[in-house]
Amino acid sequence: MTAASPWWTPDVHADRRPRLILRNAITAALRDWFARRDFVEVETAALQISPGNEAHLSAFATDAIGPDGQHQPLYLHTSPEFACKKLLTAGEKRIFSLSAVYRNRERGPLHHPSFTMLEWYRADETYERLMEDCAGLVALAAERAGTKRFSFRGREADPFAEPERLSVAEAFARYAGIDLLATVAADGSTDREALYTALVAVGLRTAPDDNWADLFSRVMVEKIEPMLGRGCATILYGYPISEAALARPSAD
Repeated sequence: MTAASPWWTPDVHADRRPRLILRNAITAALRDWFARRDFVEVETAALQISPGNEAHLSAFATDAIGPDGQHQPLYLHTSPEFACKKLLTAGEKRIFSLSAVYRNRERGPLHHPSFTMLEWYRADETYERLMEDCAGLVALAAERAGTKRFSFRGREADPFAEPERLSVAEAFARYAGIDLLATVAADGSTDREALYTALVAVGLRTAPDDNWADLFSRVMVEKIEPMLGRGCATILYGYPISEAALARPSAD
C-alpha cells in the first residue's frame, strides 16, 4: 500500500490552500460583523484550574511546574464560557471569543480534539436577539464563501432562509416521541426514572447507571441532531435548566 503524501508537500498543500484563504476571509468577516455591533473581542486563557462541570465533556489535563519546582494540575479549556462570564460579571456587555478549544475523547468523522470555537454574549438582551445573530452569522459565512447552499452527506440547507426555531421539548416530541417536560419539574429538578422509562418505551438503549443528563444527551445525539438542518438551519432553544450551565432562567 502506498503511503499517503505528507500534507506539507507543495503539491498537496496547493489543494488545501484555497480552504485556508477562505477560512481567513470568513474569520475576518466575522470579526468585522462583531466590531460594527460594538462587541469587544476577548482571548481567554487556554489553561484553567478547573476543567468545568459539563457532564459529557472531557478535558485535557497537564501539569504546570513553577519556578520553585511546585506542581499544579491544569486543564485546557473546553470552551471560553467560564472566563467570558467572569467578564460579564465584571461589567462587559458585549463580548466575543474566536479561538481554539480542546476536548478529549472526541476524535471522529465530525469531531476533532482541537477546534476553533466562536462564542459571544449580549448582556441584558433576550435570547431571541441571539437567534437573530445565529441566522445572520450563518448567512454571512455562506456569502463570504460564495455559496448558496450548504450540503453534507446528501442533505442540503439554504443558509439565507429563515431558520426553523424549535424548542427542545418540541424536538423531543417530534423526533423521539418523548414528553420531555413530564420529566422536568417547575423548579428545574429532573426525574431520571421518568426519562429512563420513556427511552425504554421508544426502544433507545439505556444503562442502569445512566443519569438524567446521560439519557437526555442520548436522545439529542441519536434522535434529534440527525434530523436538524433539513432545508434550512434549525435553532434549538428552551434547554432545561440542568443543561444550561451558569445560565440565568428566562423570566417567562
